[in-house]
Amino acid sequence: MAWSRIPATRAVDLLEQNGYIILGVGIWLPTHPGPTIPTPFVYDWSAERVADSANSAKTAGEFIRTFSWDESDQSRGQEPYFCLTAHLKDS
Repeated sequence: MAWSRIPATRAVDLLEQNGYIILGVGIWLPTHPGPTIPTPFVYDWSAERVADSANSAKTAGEFIRTFSWDESDQSRGQEPYFCLTAHLKDS
């Protein structure tokens, strides 16, 4: 499942409020007959990489709120959809 920007930020908030950890966020394009992952650029956020990069978003919510296409990406102008990977903290 993937959401546009505002519903995705709400989904992150709801998941976190209910005991989930957001492990990752991927970008999809809503295409038919199914979603497309933009290429050749790879846009994603991972909780594992946060400590390794001073330039990356610190949280999934920040990544979603501040996401922008690379200037040379042909996907620019299309609405990104955000796919979340979450895990219940105590399971």
